[in-house]
Amino acid sequence: MSIETLLFRKRKIQTPGVFLQQRAPIRAIPTHLQSVVERKINGNHIFLEAGEGKPIIFCHGLFGGIFNLESVCTAIAGRYRLIMPYLPMYDLPLRDCTVQNLGEYLASFIEDNRLEEVVLVGSSMGGGSALYYATRANDNLKGLVLCGSSGLSTIPMSKGYFKRKDLSFVREAVSDIFFDRSVPPEEMVLDVFNALQDYETVIRSIRFTKSATRQMMQDKLPGIQTPVLLVWGKQDPITPVNIAPKFRQLLPNASLHIIDECGHVPTQEKPGQFLQHFFDFLKKINY
Repeated sequence: MSIETLLFRKRKIQTPGVFLQQRAPIRAIPTHLQSVVERKINGNHIFLEAGEGKPIIFCHGLFGGIFNLESVCTAIAGRYRLIMPYLPMYDLPLRDCTVQNLGEYLASFIEDNRLEEVVLVGSSMGGGSALYYATRANDNLKGLVLCGSSGLSTIPMSKGYFKRKDLSFVREAVSDIFFDRSVPPEEMVLDVFNALQDYETVIRSIRFTKSATRQMMQDKLPGIQTPVLLVWGKQDPITPVNIAPKFRQLLPNASLHIIDECGHVPTQEKPGQFLQHFFDFLKKINY
């Protein structure tokens, strides 16, 4: 067990309300999912859960959350146990704000919740944390799905940081990550806007962005033997589509699907096409 994992487990837990606010400032659940998704707290972990069966763990990106799964949540939960842990992007000590530490946290989350034979779906920086978990020598990971993942490219600094008190500007910044700028609902925009009003959240976000930019995993990817599905938006403005073939080349057991008229979050912008590739992948790996 790593030192980072031990530190995660020794951190003092505050009241649930305070803990939730610090761990997950982006925490709204769409109205139509409130009867489907349940929020749970287990020790040092807060997570959303829906459905039953084998675990599918969704690793959100920076300022990401359940809205990124808004349309695919019910479809996945109808066949599997869908779990979205709130990654500690907003409450880690500043010196620990690295993508690698998110991977260490993910390991502690899976172990503490006694999850076995898991499939990880990682979006953006959540994909980077899932990649670090995948480099561990264990048989618990049965499949890895990456959408616009960090790990092989620089990550641009969000322009929303610099005019974070201007709601219209934040709305534009959130819309920029999609090909269809009408995709993000206002509730999602307000969730991001409210989170940006906290100065410490902004500082941690900047540190994580810099960490993701330094996260070059060319040497580690060839060692990941787990089956990998890569789903990329052709118009991804954060992790450009030309990065995707590099992932496929370096990962020994990877397949790639590029979705046209799609930005950085295929699970949210093109849920139907994502689900088709996703379920085909699970069938292929007998999951």
